[in-house]
Amino acid sequence: MTAVVYVNLETEGRRNPREVDKPSPRLTWNLAGGEELRKTRIVVERVDELGRFTRVWATSVSGSEVSTRVPAAALEARAAYRWTVSAEDGSGAASAEFETGYRGEAWTADWIARRVMRGVDTEGEPDDGPASTDLPRSWATMYSTPPTQFRHAFMHHRSVARARLYISAHGVYRAWLNGVRIGDDELAPGWTRYESRVDYRAHDVTHLLRDGENVLGATVADGWWSGYLGYDTRAQAQQYGTDPELIAELHLRYADGTTAVITTDTSWQTATGEIVLADLLMGEFHDYRSSTPGWLEPGYAASGWSRARTAASPVSVLTGQKAEPIRAIAELAPVSVRESHGRVVVDFGQNIAGRVRLRLGAAQRDDVIQLRHGESVDAGDVYVENLRSAEARDIVVATGDPEQVFEPLFTQHGFRYVEITGLRTAPGPNDVRAVVLSSDLRRTGGFSTGSELVNRLHSNIVWSMIDNFVGIPTDCPQRDERLGWTADAQIFAPTASFNVDTRAFFSSWLEDLFASQSEDGCVPDVAPVPPRTRNFSQGAPGWGDAAVIVPWVLYREYGDRDLLAHHYPGMRNWVEWVERNNPGHLWKNALGNNFGDWLSVDEHTPHALVAAAYQIRSLDLLTRAARELGHIDDEAVFGARAAQYREQFAERFIAHGRMKGDSQSGYLFALSWNLAPEPMQQALAARLAEKIEERGARLTSGFHGISLLGPVLSQIGRNDLALSLVLQRDYPSWGYSIDQGATTIWERWDAWTEHGGYQDVRMNSFNHYSMGSIGDWLYRRIGGIDQTDDSVGYERLEIAPLITRRLSPVSAWRDTPRGRVEVEWQLDSDGGSARIVIPPGTQADVVLPGVSMTAGPGIHDVRFTLPPADVGDAGARQPDVGSAHRGAVAESMGAHP
Repeated sequence: MTAVVYVNLETEGRRNPREVDKPSPRLTWNLAGGEELRKTRIVVERVDELGRFTRVWATSVSGSEVSTRVPAAALEARAAYRWTVSAEDGSGAASAEFETGYRGEAWTADWIARRVMRGVDTEGEPDDGPASTDLPRSWATMYSTPPTQFRHAFMHHRSVARARLYISAHGVYRAWLNGVRIGDDELAPGWTRYESRVDYRAHDVTHLLRDGENVLGATVADGWWSGYLGYDTRAQAQQYGTDPELIAELHLRYADGTTAVITTDTSWQTATGEIVLADLLMGEFHDYRSSTPGWLEPGYAASGWSRARTAASPVSVLTGQKAEPIRAIAELAPVSVRESHGRVVVDFGQNIAGRVRLRLGAAQRDDVIQLRHGESVDAGDVYVENLRSAEARDIVVATGDPEQVFEPLFTQHGFRYVEITGLRTAPGPNDVRAVVLSSDLRRTGGFSTGSELVNRLHSNIVWSMIDNFVGIPTDCPQRDERLGWTADAQIFAPTASFNVDTRAFFSSWLEDLFASQSEDGCVPDVAPVPPRTRNFSQGAPGWGDAAVIVPWVLYREYGDRDLLAHHYPGMRNWVEWVERNNPGHLWKNALGNNFGDWLSVDEHTPHALVAAAYQIRSLDLLTRAARELGHIDDEAVFGARAAQYREQFAERFIAHGRMKGDSQSGYLFALSWNLAPEPMQQALAARLAEKIEERGARLTSGFHGISLLGPVLSQIGRNDLALSLVLQRDYPSWGYSIDQGATTIWERWDAWTEHGGYQDVRMNSFNHYSMGSIGDWLYRRIGGIDQTDDSVGYERLEIAPLITRRLSPVSAWRDTPRGRVEVEWQLDSDGGSARIVIPPGTQADVVLPGVSMTAGPGIHDVRFTLPPADVGDAGARQPDVGSAHRGAVAESMGAHP
């Protein structure tokens, strides 16, 4: 027997977290090797300050299980633990660590803020207001104030065994101890529904303490708390508060067992420094002439600084961070640097979310250098019209130091191009870098084919996910929006969950969604909801239904029954809310914004059809969730309602083999979600295929239809049409956008066209993942990695790749909860071969041309024959993607965990 290997050990979906607040955290692991495993042993040990281990809990699970929960009674607050998972037969073992957070214990620290609020001195303290106002500000940034520098010096002369800093902010912060940066988080603590939850992080700072004077320092900027947020220009700033705030506790445990706590209070000092303003939408201004060198180090004379004031914000909302933090996950070198109309334009070859690092080089003192960011170029200039009110503009005033490097700390832009003005000489290729910011999620899937077009499409899908998974699942990273739209999330969740581990990420976001649920069950269109922004409160069809769909997707993907049970009340409340507003009939009341099949092209799907389809879809999923959780009465009630509404749907929207509206998406809803009586389905399938063929294998669907397009065509036996749509190069198609230079998924099919140029600047993003939901079909059908309909957490695999010469060779892998699945297939002159890897404790139904078999754990090499009528024999024109661009993409993608 092969030794079992335990990999990807996580606590609550995170790697070695230090702030686990959940009473009974879930431990998960994957398996590799070991074709048969009878028992797995889990041991949890308390780790004391001297590194000694004391067992606090142990259990055994069957070999097929890959998770367990630690009972709450076994864990203390703010304590360190090691857990070990091992085969009871001794064939393999692995360990991981986690630390608990406050677990309900009260914070003793105060929230603190700068005493001078927005330039108003409240208690006669020295004015530490704006340091520089002579920069080229706009009206939008005229009254933005600088981030606050917080400083606290303390004496320390004893031997410390363990030191942990627990820290958070209203705004976004960066912290240091004795001049050394603490952690590597970016834009911490991220954006949550601040009214109910503010994340905190815990950091091990034991190694940073010195004998004698020590200095804790932090800079806090407006961020989502008090900066510009969203697109409602009537209430676009100070959504949650007027000024940034900080809270921190440094817990010290000395070698003799005694303890001490240093907290934020009015003894801390505040000032402003070189950062004149920092805003997520508007940008960041640095004036190095106003810097306060040495303020983070012991010995600094802070006599001119003000005392902090305490803020009235509650500490009860502080919660250990649930998802992996935002980090700088990659850096891109430019693919070109050129001058245009007196400006330097840098092309990084990839649309990203992040910032630019620039060496100022020959800049002299008082030189003002400006950077503008955009996704595209127009007549050689960086195109910024689609950013709406977001200025995406960084400014720096140089001191003349030839080694000076500018890099913003508290802003983020969506861009491929940056326009630089004010530099005396153009930057060299080593003087400028694009820094990619994203939630640091573990990669769990890979996919490649012999088609450069399909590979580029996959890359665009992944990049749009990376650029929009920044703390929450946003719609776009560039303009004045960047909101957690619910429809976008539910459509894309299956695709995302192939590429990265989304358990903690989506679970965290769902906490905000359900915290925003009204008492009567309604959820909003976005989460979190900016509190001063209107028009989001009532979830539209397909938007509010994320309350049911996303928890179900997570259950299907990861098999976490506890997670499903946790969200079941919110799922049920949403469905009941729709029912109360539409008693006994299809959804026609309380439709909210009623977006329909958003951004479809050339066809219109009746909004009433979309609403009714989603109403039944949510009822179906809630019925299945009730069955899984043993809620027998709910299963019967909701199942009966779904059957009743199916009859109404067919009566209202289907006649003579046609859907009302006769749109592609209408047929997709009916066929995907079984909304039509069985005798009608063949006619509807034929009409769908006919409509696609009439358009020359071109699509019309919007956000909702696209996610169903590939699966339905495969379901009705038209893989050929699905493949033709994916390989299509004419407008509208993914291939058309790629031929126009797209490196991410566009928000709309006509974002830019040869016949129309740029679309309406009021809504035109070149970086949205929603239309990238086709990725789920690519991975399941072309890659061949799927699970049977009655399986959760990939207990029972279904390996049935679409074999075609147009894509050969194909390689796909997926880290499922039970281990890594790999599928590789290629064609040759005699047929083809496949290599399939099945993880321990899993069975797979394998279907290849002329082959049907059940495969158990291990490696399977299979030969098969290819039927003569292979749909992929015709070649496909390949995109012209430059080698330098491919190299940049490969390098950056490789840097992502």
